[in-house]
Amino acid sequence: MAHAPVSAGLVVPYITLAHRDRTRPIWGRIDAQRRGEVLHNKRCQVCGEPLDATLVLMIRPSDYQRGVAVEPALHPECAWYSRRACVMLAGHVDRYNPCGGSPLNRCADPRCRCRFWTSTEDNDATQGREGKPAEAWYEAWIRFDDYRVFTVPADESGPAATGIALRRVPLLRLRKVRDPAPDGRDTEWMDILAKIVAARKLWNNLALGEFADNNPWLPTDPASSTAPSRR
Repeated sequence: MAHAPVSAGLVVPYITLAHRDRTRPIWGRIDAQRRGEVLHNKRCQVCGEPLDATLVLMIRPSDYQRGVAVEPALHPECAWYSRRACVMLAGHVDRYNPCGGSPLNRCADPRCRCRFWTSTEDNDATQGREGKPAEAWYEAWIRFDDYRVFTVPADESGPAATGIALRRVPLLRLRKVRDPAPDGRDTEWMDILAKIVAARKLWNNLALGEFADNNPWLPTDPASSTAPSRR
């Protein structure tokens, strides 16, 4: 993320629609081509680099119910930054793009693709959010080995959507990032699920600690264990 373009003091995410000069982003709009690129190539939506052994998904209760995370994955450190920099995740706004997102201004660079932009350019990872109450958001941690691109067909809960599969995927961690808007949907059941995931992790850690205490052959020097390298 250190080499990512910056605009107005904020990192410009890799999937954000922008001019050829990427310090001129169109905030609130998504570059559909770049989104597909990071989704299928298992890269981070913020920095564009390959994902690590553990990754973070930003999901809503509706995503979990449908079994697909429509937002591309992030590195843990990029997720940390997003929680603070994104006005939606930080809880600074209660509605999605109430004004329809930033205008699609053209620039004078003849090599910039902005001349091909249309009014129908994607302005979010999913359609139909504009002006609607903000939902609760959670960060779900999963293993890289469990990463699978999945398309859920259109049904009564929403249009067809392609993202990262959530069904039958073990969650390493599930934590609420923000509450829903006052007129948003109830998320009590998702909060309970987050507590279950946390309790399971605690139990596994306790069990692992007891196993290590009873096995003197296991290394005790932290330097003897190596972290997974970035792919």
